Amino acid sequence: MTDLHDLVGDDLTPEEEARLRGVHELLVAAGPPPELPPELAELPARGPRRRRDRPLFPLLPPRRVAAGAVLGLASVALAFGIGILVGNRGHEFETARTVSMHATGGTPATAIASIEVAGADKAGNWPLQLYVSGLPMQGPNAHYELWLTRHGKPVALCGPFRVVAGTKRTVVQMNAPYMLKKFDGWIVTTDDRAHVLLTT
Repeated sequence: MTDLHDLVGDDLTPEEEARLRGVHELLVAAGPPPELPPELAELPARGPRRRRDRPLFPLLPPRRVAAGAVLGLASVALAFGIGILVGNRGHEFETARTVSMHATGGTPATAIASIEVAGADKAGNWPLQLYVSGLPMQGPNAHYELWLTRHGKPVALCGPFRVVAGTKRTVVQMNAPYMLKKFDGWIVTTDDRAHVLLTT
């Protein structure tokens, strides 16, 4: 019979030796395990199972792991915020030229507008910002329209818009997906194009 000291050595404390000796004696008294049933013995052998009880960071105490996780999340959030700031800065409207507009004969003399034109993108879109004030209040189902002209005729629509009451300024973002050099001016009309209210 195998002695306890042959299994664990002689460097145990008296308490450890007494505890392990009790376990050893119970195992000896229980005897060898029963034979494996034949139906289980015929099951195909599986590969070694992955140990899931091994800590992810065995050299770090739990508090250090938590602090590292918090620091990592904070770094990701900071990088995301910087990305948003840099990305938004790249999309600021940069005016390449400004076009002034004035009222026509049938419009109040206080009506004015200006169009800020940005540089075209790779697809040929010209971003616009229209600043307009002094136009008469449109009806509930009506609107105004900004057009590019050729020989004074509206030929290319840049966009519809509505204005606030009075002389307050309205700012509208639009787009002109055209070759601007093919046109000779801009006008603002009613939605039925029956009246030209502002022109360059």
